[in-house]
Amino acid sequence: MNEKMMTVKEYADQQHVSRQSVNSKINRHKEELKNHICTENGKKVLDRFAQEFLKPTKGNVLLINKNADLEKSLAIEKSESKQNKALAESQENMAKSFGYELKIKNKVFQDYVRIMKEMEKCIIEQNAVIAQKDERIAELTAKAVAFENFAERLDKLFALFEDNANIGIVQKVASGLFGKK
Repeated sequence: MNEKMMTVKEYADQQHVSRQSVNSKINRHKEELKNHICTENGKKVLDRFAQEFLKPTKGNVLLINKNADLEKSLAIEKSESKQNKALAESQENMAKSFGYELKIKNKVFQDYVRIMKEMEKCIIEQNAVIAQKDERIAELTAKAVAFENFAERLDKLFALFEDNANIGIVQKVASGLFGKK
């Protein structure tokens, strides 16, 4: 018989009614139920007869069933709401994380832009130095070409002097060109 016994709370949950309504019905029908309700561990316990006696009337069954359906719907909605809240929190955290990453990437990007500007400045300065050196190379090349032309003419002049065998004139020309010896 113990396995058929049920507490008021268990019975109310099973029947989808409030404990208060079960206790009210028990109080209204004390005499009929007095040998079918006992107390164990401070809780009212109903035997099989009391459980059958306390069952809702047919008129109330529709309301109870509707109430049970609403409770199930509410439980489902609560569960979905909890899941949606968790999902929203997760997405909010993800958005915060993306915002933080974006902030870091923007800083890195700004650092790269600064570095690129510094490199561009260095390149411009190097190009200016290269242009100056190119001008100096062109200048020295022109002087080298002029020197080659001068050396060529000088060789022709010495050849002319040798042909004429006038060493004194050659010495005078050479000392005029290269200084006195």
